[in-house]
Amino acid sequence: MMKCVKCTGTLRRIPIDDIEVDRCDTCSGLWFDAGELRRVLGTKSIDRLRSKPAPARGEAPAVAPDARRGSCPRCKGAGLLVQIAQWDHDIHVDTCAVCGGQWLDAGELELLRGEGTLFGSLLERVRRLVS
Repeated sequence: MMKCVKCTGTLRRIPIDDIEVDRCDTCSGLWFDAGELRRVLGTKSIDRLRSKPAPARGEAPAVAPDARRGSCPRCKGAGLLVQIAQWDHDIHVDTCAVCGGQWLDAGELELLRGEGTLFGSLLERVRRLVS
């Protein structure tokens, strides 16, 4: 079992079509092996990955010392690089420089899909216009 990038929780595998994504039992963050995030964003089964709400501010899980260094849960490489996608919200996609795996905090998958954002509203309108 892999340990969470952000807390001491255990990552559990969730099957999405022919992909297995790992979700933290504690903070609901998601780990995608190299190439999985792009594939999952294109599938209709993505709703199985909807985040549980992130813990309330006072209930936040303890951050593991390794999380501050950005250790990869898959290869243990100490090189998670943060990429920020900016639309209405900042979305921090932590990417391992060694194996290419990617981490999303709870709720960031929904933001990346455009849910609840101005970008998402515009994207939905465009989809309706072209369908």
